[in-house]
Amino acid sequence: MVVRALFPKGKEPRYAFEVLIKTLPEASLIFSQEGIVLKALDPTKTVLFDLIFHAASLEDYFIEEETRVGLIFTTIKDVIKRIGATEKLELEVDKENNRFSLYVYPKRGKEVGLTRRFSFPIVQVVEEEVPELALTFEASFEIDSGVFDDILSMVEEVSDWIQITAMPDKVIFKGIGEGGKVAEAELSQESESIFNISLENSASSKYSVETLKDISSKMKSLSKRVKVELSSNKPLKLTYEFTTGTFTAVIAPRVD
Repeated sequence: MVVRALFPKGKEPRYAFEVLIKTLPEASLIFSQEGIVLKALDPTKTVLFDLIFHAASLEDYFIEEETRVGLIFTTIKDVIKRIGATEKLELEVDKENNRFSLYVYPKRGKEVGLTRRFSFPIVQVVEEEVPELALTFEASFEIDSGVFDDILSMVEEVSDWIQITAMPDKVIFKGIGEGGKVAEAELSQESESIFNISLENSASSKYSVETLKDISSKMKSLSKRVKVELSSNKPLKLTYEFTTGTFTAVIAPRVD
């Protein structure tokens, strides 16, 4: 065995992976002394994902050497759904036998209930070099992740895109659909759902509602807040922090 990683809450890797499964056909997990990292660009080259689980935040973490494991997401899709929110998840890499295994067992430990093991051969995936993005943002704010998801659902009813506008005293979310239908939500800086508005300049840009919704629908269960960073007509960055790690996504703007 080269690597062993134990998550105290199985829902954290489950929901993070479920976001990735919707978009990526495959990717590599890198196990290092600092933790577990996945960085990948989606096939359309419009979303860059960056996921890290910190070694110090895991219940147990053992590594002999840095190890890279290729994941075919269609292969693990059904397995991931079987991880209960309160169950523990253990990842194991056995390079000698070329196996990657997932153990799922009760919160109180392996000894007190059913342990399920799913094992896969380690594969080599085709990896495209992921660029280092030197992004700067004109505006940022934090928003209650449940409220953010509700706003996306509202806009999705009328439009396939959402315009996010950050101003010194408020943030506006707006979608316009066929026949002049409009969905709009405005949160002032006094709102209980928005925090830490910071601006160099007011900023406004449009993004795919579906892409944002695919992320927020899962990640809202792991993080109470999401940090949103944007510039006018430039990529948007979402950051979710949770107990064992950080999930970020950089989304390209809609080009009219």
